[in-house]
Amino acid sequence: MLAENESRLLTPAQELAHGPWLLQLRGDEIADIRYRGKPVVRAIRPVVRDHDWRTLSPVIESVTHSQDAETLAKTLVIRFTGLDCEYRAELTLHASADDLQVTFDGIATQDFRSNRIGLVVLHRPDDAGRDVGITSPDHTEIHSAFPTDISPHQPFVDVAAMNWERDGTAFRLDFSGDVFETEDQRNWTDASFKTYSTPLSWPFPVSIDTGQQIHQSVRLSAIPSTPVTTISVRASAPNVLTVRKEARGSVPALSTSASTSVIKLPSLPGLEALIVEVPGRDPAAAAGLLAHASRQADELGSPLDVRIIATTPADIPPVMELLPLAHVIRIGTFSSNGHVTEPELWEQLLTEAKRRKFDGALLSGARSHFTELNRQRDSIRPDADAITYSITPQMHATEVPHIVESLPIQRQTALNALHLGSGKPLHIGPVTLKARFNAVSAHGAYDPATLEAMTTDPLQAEEFTAAWLLGSINALTVPGVESVSYFEASGPRGLVTAEGFLTPAFEILSKLADLRGADVLHVEGAVPGLVLYPVASGTGMLLFAANLTAQPLKTAVKLEDGYTRTLEIPAWSALTRPLS
Repeated sequence: MLAENESRLLTPAQELAHGPWLLQLRGDEIADIRYRGKPVVRAIRPVVRDHDWRTLSPVIESVTHSQDAETLAKTLVIRFTGLDCEYRAELTLHASADDLQVTFDGIATQDFRSNRIGLVVLHRPDDAGRDVGITSPDHTEIHSAFPTDISPHQPFVDVAAMNWERDGTAFRLDFSGDVFETEDQRNWTDASFKTYSTPLSWPFPVSIDTGQQIHQSVRLSAIPSTPVTTISVRASAPNVLTVRKEARGSVPALSTSASTSVIKLPSLPGLEALIVEVPGRDPAAAAGLLAHASRQADELGSPLDVRIIATTPADIPPVMELLPLAHVIRIGTFSSNGHVTEPELWEQLLTEAKRRKFDGALLSGARSHFTELNRQRDSIRPDADAITYSITPQMHATEVPHIVESLPIQRQTALNALHLGSGKPLHIGPVTLKARFNAVSAHGAYDPATLEAMTTDPLQAEEFTAAWLLGSINALTVPGVESVSYFEASGPRGLVTAEGFLTPAFEILSKLADLRGADVLHVEGAVPGLVLYPVASGTGMLLFAANLTAQPLKTAVKLEDGYTRTLEIPAWSALTRPLS
């Protein structure tokens, strides 16, 4: 394990307790806030973002702590760095019997342009559907609810305070130092709703001058409505998980994306396709990319899935002229600016496909996040054969807990997309650890070194990524999801390393690709952090399992006929075992 990955995967969170409050300190994030043992808020944290919505990295320089019978106080001195910017802040937590207060005191140590600086509150995803009261800065109060379906736009604006109830306790959040609003971060597969400062309706970026100061605070208070004499504890996991005979779905078709790596690829039986994104504005570059992708597809033994990135409809015919259509199973087109299928582009693609008698599938949707599909629903063309969007778990946060917690939200995006598309088949992907490009960039162009750093995660070749991959396939095993594409074929973002070594993710994907369409069986019971994916194949039952925790897991898996097998899975890893 690389040293930088070891710190991300194995550094434990610090637990803090005071009176009825229990929480974790994960770097600069005050996380998993509980009251009397019950979950309340996913996290409160500071963020500093540059003019292109990129997040500066926090470095904790010092920590001070004090606690007595009445209060707990903890102060972090933080330096935010990177992206040619620097910023300093003090983050202070005060906990008393009935409230938590988090204050942010920041100062710019250099001039730079920023889209957001300050505190954000991450509300739990299970708040979906929960009633909430919103108080505006002018003290107007409205009654609303956290959205159940993923909301394309901000469900709450002009927020000065929020109040809601959970588990017999009334909670209230009071915000000061700026005007706040809330967005549904499930659009990007984050497991949260986020209340943040500086409304998006205000002009951005803004110039931050050296010495300029910002002060914000968030106060979380609790008023129990029923007396509680004991603090509840988290339920223990079951000792035995049972695999039932009934199927809950089938293994989706799996694919990957072309890469710039020239390493020779192994054959990958069952791989459905190789995605290649082709820039329509540059025919010479398009020809080179298609030639290289065709070689990689031949080595893998798969056809091509072509995504044309076009500025105008005129970009599409020259690319279509280059395509080896006999070896292409799908084609889609997306705007180079908005990242979705625009009507004029779609009509041109239809015309060219018909003229060339292409009999494969035509895709519409978004080449970026579910967000763009959700916000621009006309990108789902009525006459498209299927729809698509991509997934990355690190749009807003890079910490491993956030990456893992994105997995169940992936399923929710798929269910919402199937609803938006009136049941049209879904081809999801590319699914990548880091975003392939900055979909919200106003700047646009980055030098190659910056782009490489932005798109590459050092976790790619680790066992963790195989475990996360299995968790993602498990989440996206949903009727209507026909295929999912993961990572690149090779290179620093690949299933095969630049040196030609097969990654643990390759091993899992290659086995499941060859089981396309096989029944995935229902599992009764659950263990936090454990993924079980039993597949009934022609040769028996194969159990894929992943441990998405920092500790080894041991559990028993039982079949309905009584056969029981004990599984021991190391931290952050995946394995495959026969069950019959």
